[in-house]
Amino acid sequence: MKINENRKKKYHFLILVPHKEVQRQIEEYRQGLFSKGFKGAHSFPLCAPLAGISRLFSLVELKELAMNIREQSMESDGKILSGENVLANCPAFTFFGPGLNLNIKKTNKLLYTLSPPLLCAALVKEGIEYKAEKAKDMSFRAASVANLTISPLDETGFSYKWEISRPVWLPAYK
Repeated sequence: MKINENRKKKYHFLILVPHKEVQRQIEEYRQGLFSKGFKGAHSFPLCAPLAGISRLFSLVELKELAMNIREQSMESDGKILSGENVLANCPAFTFFGPGLNLNIKKTNKLLYTLSPPLLCAALVKEGIEYKAEKAKDMSFRAASVANLTISPLDETGFSYKWEISRPVWLPAYK
């Protein structure tokens, strides 16, 4: 019965999806983590969770978010930069991966923001200390924002079904 109840749960996030070149680097890093015992290294899409949301954002709202992220990136020559590994907690998940130089402003549309946002390399169990080599520094200008709906498939905490909405690309860097 618990498994069926768990399958009904759905969590919604706003995500940043980096360009495919960066996704390739994240995937290589994930594979290294998985080989070192990080069970949740392939449990989340190749993206950066930004905030938990109570309802999916409309196309117009996603375009506004994309514009805000582009404006923030102007301080670093239009690039979004990765840094040291961080843990970011939210009510249902604990994310592990390289932090990003973004600051998503909390609005009434968001349940919570992840601070700092990070490129999710693995889902991890809360309360356990995780040490891993730092990922190679990554920077990217090309990225998109989208809604993500994620649902647990079982009780392990590492098996999920996810669906990503139509992405909205960040405006061109000028």
